[in-house]
Amino acid sequence: MNFQVERLKQLPQRARERWQGGLIRMPAWVTDTDDTPPFRPWGAMWVSLATHMVSQPAIEPIQNKNLSMALDNLVQFACDKKFAGYRPGILEVKDPALAEYLQGTLMDAGIAVEYHPKLTIFEEVLASLTKTMDVGELKLLPDALSAKRVTVDMMRSFAEAATEFYNAHPWQHLSTDDLIAIETPFTEPALRYATILGMAGFAAGIGFYESAEKYERFVIGHDPEAMRNSSNWAIFFGKMSEMPFGDADLWEDYNLPVASPDAYPVAAMYDPKGKDRRPQPDILAFLEGLMRAVAQTTESEMDSGRWEKMVHTFAGNKTFTLALPRLQESAEEARKKMIKHGGMPDRRAMEKVHLDIERIIEGREFKSPEEMQEFLNNNLVGKKVPEQYPMTPREQAQDLCYEAFEARGRKKIILAKKALELYPDCVDAYVLLAENCPDPEKANQFYTKGVEAGEGAMGEQFFKENVGHFWGITRTRPYMRAKAGTAETLKIIGRIDEAIEHYQDMLRLNPNDNQGMRDTLLPLLIENGRIDDAEMLWKQYKDDVTAVWHYARALLTFIQKGDCNASRKQLAKAIKKNAHVPKYLLGKENIPPIPQSYSLGSKEEAVVCVDEIEDAWDSVPAAMHWLEKHDK
Repeated sequence: MNFQVERLKQLPQRARERWQGGLIRMPAWVTDTDDTPPFRPWGAMWVSLATHMVSQPAIEPIQNKNLSMALDNLVQFACDKKFAGYRPGILEVKDPALAEYLQGTLMDAGIAVEYHPKLTIFEEVLASLTKTMDVGELKLLPDALSAKRVTVDMMRSFAEAATEFYNAHPWQHLSTDDLIAIETPFTEPALRYATILGMAGFAAGIGFYESAEKYERFVIGHDPEAMRNSSNWAIFFGKMSEMPFGDADLWEDYNLPVASPDAYPVAAMYDPKGKDRRPQPDILAFLEGLMRAVAQTTESEMDSGRWEKMVHTFAGNKTFTLALPRLQESAEEARKKMIKHGGMPDRRAMEKVHLDIERIIEGREFKSPEEMQEFLNNNLVGKKVPEQYPMTPREQAQDLCYEAFEARGRKKIILAKKALELYPDCVDAYVLLAENCPDPEKANQFYTKGVEAGEGAMGEQFFKENVGHFWGITRTRPYMRAKAGTAETLKIIGRIDEAIEHYQDMLRLNPNDNQGMRDTLLPLLIENGRIDDAEMLWKQYKDDVTAVWHYARALLTFIQKGDCNASRKQLAKAIKKNAHVPKYLLGKENIPPIPQSYSLGSKEEAVVCVDEIEDAWDSVPAAMHWLEKHDK
């Protein structure tokens, strides 16, 4: 005897009334422990098609189906006189296993059970439930299978292409600065251009634009109006818990392929008015084909500027003609576009003017500094500096690097490689290759080669004669850039002592610290317990007026003396210099992106300051409590 069935039999029956429902994966992710991946618990729910009353969802913290949950929730709903107080005549469910279970169980209660692949009312109720929960914008997208005529087999083919794309790691060769023109095939205007989205070596997906102009407004200008008023297609990769719930069910129920736990793909048109949509078969096949075409593209094909790939999709073979129009762009064109859309040209390219001046005066004999200054005043001041054409392979290679500084995307790499072909010890060429390498280990190798090339090219005698004046001499700047990159990547990969040695050596070579290395070094010394070294560095630059220096001084004093008059005095000075820093350090306000420039005492300076000192403060928990106590 089934006790639940007996309870149903005691209720009056409305033989014509239908209820829809059954087991559902709840629109939420939970985890048992920090070490286990999140999962969606199972629940049960029913809705009356006649009254539109909905049962209170029953939720169990389990990963696997328990068919009896659906029966228990059904009986609870039927027995509740507030919502029902009767048993229905017919149940509609979309799970074949549940239909079979309930048919056998409810036969004695006179309730028929029907299998329906789609339960419109029930699914609307579930969607409404999802919207009431704080699940994030991405999860509220329509499900992939909600698009007309899209099938599981189509999504399987799309998933296979996404896996191929992710495993090919195209973000190692192309970035958001590489605008891809999709010449063929054509689907709709919004899919004419694309970029590979990614950061720090991790794939984010593919972004699409209807024109090169809109792309420039988005990527260079960060134009908020363009972003608000534009609908854009995109493919994002992320965790299953970041997908729409229907997509997560699709991958689990049909075991669709995925490259890694961080590589579940979601393709959608994101609309600022909330009319997001998922790709129908024609666009889905296009996206599948594009991912396969990019995955199968070699570096040499990219560098050719234009190439074709025939790939297989669920809709048949498609030929993609792709191009990188930026490769044909001159440095002048790139500079004008950057300025037009509010971007900042790379300041390093301006060094060519300084180098041209050095080339003009090189070889001329002046009897005194005053005579040289008179020559400069008469021939260069207030006039355009005549471009001096490079004579040696070294000069030619360096000029290619200056051109590369103003280029964007893949062209930087092409020009850097050409520079190394001309002159294998071209330091800035290694710097460019490192800057465009998403792997910190590999980037460090490029920077290290640049440092070694610079030391070999300048020679030991040059270092002895010019120590203390580096950076003021134009030809030393590539070396100092490589040195800074070496230190930064060493810090990222955890080789802290080596990084500190490079930072300290840079300050020895250039005490004026034009690159601002002390702002990174001082917090790094504090964070790693090298308090004596930190104290010596602070004294060397004790007249520094920036927020970084004042908040580092306050922290250093607290570490040395604790909460006392001296440390409180230093903290008061720091807060007076910039009162915005504590709010960001303590998490009271969200930290905005790093600004391109700032003024002393501003919120922008506070953002830069926290970016430098946050880890140092976090390494001393007592100091954070102290800061919160004294931040009024």
